[in-house]
Amino acid sequence: MPNSKPKIVIVGPAYPYRGGQALVEAYLNNTLTHLGYDCNTISYSLLYPSIFFPGTTQFDDSTFIPFEHKDKIKRIINSINPLTWVKAAREIKRINPDGVIFVWWMPFFGPALSTIARLIKRNKKTKIFFLVENYISHEKRWFDSFFTKHTLKYADAFICQSKYIHEQIKKDFLDKPNFQTTLSVYDCYDLHKYNKQSAREFLKIKSENVILFFGLIRPYKGLNKLIIAFKEFLKIHPDTVLLIVGECYEDIETYKQLIQQLSLEKSVILYNSFVPNEEIEPYFKSADVSCLPYNSGTQSGILMMSYGFKIPVVATNVGGISELILDKKTGIVIENNSIDNIVKGLNEIITNKNIVDYSSNINFFTQNLGYLGLETFIKNNL
Repeated sequence: MPNSKPKIVIVGPAYPYRGGQALVEAYLNNTLTHLGYDCNTISYSLLYPSIFFPGTTQFDDSTFIPFEHKDKIKRIINSINPLTWVKAAREIKRINPDGVIFVWWMPFFGPALSTIARLIKRNKKTKIFFLVENYISHEKRWFDSFFTKHTLKYADAFICQSKYIHEQIKKDFLDKPNFQTTLSVYDCYDLHKYNKQSAREFLKIKSENVILFFGLIRPYKGLNKLIIAFKEFLKIHPDTVLLIVGECYEDIETYKQLIQQLSLEKSVILYNSFVPNEEIEPYFKSADVSCLPYNSGTQSGILMMSYGFKIPVVATNVGGISELILDKKTGIVIENNSIDNIVKGLNEIITNKNIVDYSSNINFFTQNLGYLGLETFIKNNL
């Protein structure tokens, strides 16, 4: 009996690639599969050429893979080899899906994705969706706007992962359907192996308060501001540890020297490495607050990871991040990442951590986040 399920192909990074976009693919595939779609993913055989990649590896060597579905993933697209773009389009045509969802987050992939989209658009049956996580990349370059608009013009409809992106897309593509959603709540990393006490014992933390900065360390994330603010914060709450966890995509010595200059060596734990999925839990379980002092941003997977562990956040009012924070209930929104604002935000959370039930507030708030309503939008635009 033929498969009567509607077919969807996702085009984007997937396991064994690591990081936020692969997680987006995993959650999207899981969501659509549970909604009754026959989902396949066309991923990359080469994502970033090594000359452009600042980290140690692009691949995930975790033993735990959220929503593992390797049998539904084909690694075809080489980001700098046009022959593979044609091959990917041919594979999509062979599958003959009702819809294709392109994951869009960086204009560097514009030539590859625009070529694939143009080739499959000849099939009138297949509708093209672009899932837009980031409209223009954080580190803006001269070609970003051109590649973005040139690629996204092939969309029949957009799925935007924040109101901020939704409004940007509306300005440039007013006549196309545009669905506003959010990132999923990344609760997949809570393996229920730790509570706060055992997590701190595992990490050898004895301080009363723990502030967490988690994720890839990049210039736009404002870690330097947080370290400076932490020096001032210790004057209010001296029994506090700043836990910095993540692989540095710039010169880590800059941060080590700053910590040393401010005499913070005894109060800062710096773990400069990408953390395997199965080892993430104790860092969040040990924390009282997660800090996102970003200079810029659209939305944040770290915010959704924090919510997955029911940890309140302090975050800058940039992009769409503040849309997902109930001020003084699930976290604190600071207008900008000035030293004074970071200190005030952190002090608000730490002072009230035993008064405000942040965990319950987050649990209630996050019930309405993620891909709610996506099934109807896709059906209406196929």
